[in-house]
This record gives sequence, structure tokens and C-alpha cells, in this order.
Amino acid sequence: MERREFIKTSAAALASSLLPLNAVGGDGGGPVVWEVKGPQPAAVEALFDALGGLEKIMPADPARAIVLLKPNICLPHSAAMATTTSPELVDGLCGFLESRGVGRIIVADHSLKGHGFERMELVTRARKHPHAKALLYNERRWYRPVQIGGRVLETAELLKLIKKADLLINLPAAKHHSATQVSLATKNLMGLIWNRTAFHTQLDLDQAIGDLALAVRPHLNIVDATRVLLDGGPTGPGRVVEENRLFASTDMVAVDAVVAARYDFGGKSLSPREIAHLQAASENRVGEIDLERIKVEEINS
Repeated sequence: MERREFIKTSAAALASSLLPLNAVGGDGGGPVVWEVKGPQPAAVEALFDALGGLEKIMPADPARAIVLLKPNICLPHSAAMATTTSPELVDGLCGFLESRGVGRIIVADHSLKGHGFERMELVTRARKHPHAKALLYNERRWYRPVQIGGRVLETAELLKLIKKADLLINLPAAKHHSATQVSLATKNLMGLIWNRTAFHTQLDLDQAIGDLALAVRPHLNIVDATRVLLDGGPTGPGRVVEENRLFASTDMVAVDAVVAARYDFGGKSLSPREIAHLQAASENRVGEIDLERIKVEEINS
């Protein structure tokens, strides 16, 4: 098989392997977004109860499974800055997965800097779990070329580990972003590629993000609104509100639409369609952007 044909085949296999296995729809046929209120680890437990258990989204034998958690670990900041996924969520989720017999948990991201992460509370908490590893994939050897076939994004080098994972859970922090207005589940996929500079300098950034979502579709997206960075993002400092909430869905566009409409990121009240990368993902038929077709179910943990 020629290399070009191999890449095309790999892209198709990757996209199909990461489609949500048991997407749950609302009464009207649209996706469900769960809004979970309360502290960890009870919030994670309540979320998976609502989902119908871990087996609802991962039919593989947990003991043999690889679960890939993709938080936002862009910078070695404290949790109080709300620029990264909260350590409470990562800790709670690792504990939940281990309690269900998952044999291998990998907490992974491609960070903006290569030092200072060892002391992060998120990293140290994850590494306390015997079946979990927290790793930064900051070298090119961990990535492989995949043809995307998007409107502006033809190819990208994606993390090799994605293809090996039995379950991919996307764990973005809910925050403002100066370039894309928000950084939520769809934007968080950029931490799974090697060359992010090209997105910012050579391509239409928003369309490229929407195109990337064609190739990587996590089985579950949990937007961490433990703390929400309302402005000054992506690196902060900025206004932070303590919310103690999770928003989750098998549909990353739907959960982003709900969260984007809930908070005034950047001091603006925006509809989901005003956020260009969400509109691009919607036009690529990645997920549902219309709030009237999304069912929000509230859960108190």
C-alpha cells in the first residue's frame, strides 16, 4: 500500500473509531447535555449514573482497556487561575475509572511549555492513582500524519495514542480565548495535534478547528466549569467565577453551544453561531449547534 493510501485509510479508521459509541438523544432526537452541580468525586459518579454506566460508552473489557483523558494542561498554572482543567475533576475521574476496573488510564496533552508541570496539582493527583499516567506529548515522534479532508485543513499530525485508545474523554477547561472567543471541547482538540502554529499563521483558525473535529470525535466530552475564566484567556489572568459544575455530552458541538451561551465570555453575550469554529464544526455536520434541539438535563450530585 502506498503511503498516501495508507494515510487516507488511517484517517477513515480513526474517525470511525472515535465516533461516540452510544450517543444518547433527547426526546426530540437531538443530543443531551448533562449539567452536573456539586463537588468531586460525587459529580463524576452522578454523571456516569445518568449516562447508564461506563459500559454505555465503552463496551471493551475495562481491565484490558486504554482510556485516554485529554485535559487542558497548556501551562503550569495553579488551579485558581482557571486556565487549565481542574485537578479535582481529573482526580475524581481517575478514581472512578479505577473503581470500575480500568487497567490503564493516560492523562495526556501537548503543552505550550516544556517545564514546570511536574509540580502541578493536576499532574501530581493523577499520578497518585496506580493505573494512571500523566504525560506531555511534546515531541514530534508521538504524532503521525493523517489526511483530514476539510475545507482548509487537508492533513494534520495527530497523536498516535488516539488510535490505540478504547475510550477518549475530552476534558477541556471552560475559558475565554482571545483568538477564538471561547476554548471549550472543540477547541481542546488542538492539544492532540503537533503543529498548532500552522493553524494560527497559515490557515483560517476557526475553520481549521472545525475541520479537525471531522477526524477526532471523543466518545465523551466533559467541559470543566469548576472554575470559569470569563476573560483574559487563554493564558490569564482574568476574571474567574467559581461554578462547581460540569457540562457533558457525547456531542462536543452541543456541549460547547450550551456552555458558550451560558456565560458572557469576553464580556459578551454570544449565540453559538457567533463563535466561528463552532459554526464551522456544525457546517461539517460534526454536531448540533441549535440550542432548541439540545436537551439540557440538570443533575445535583
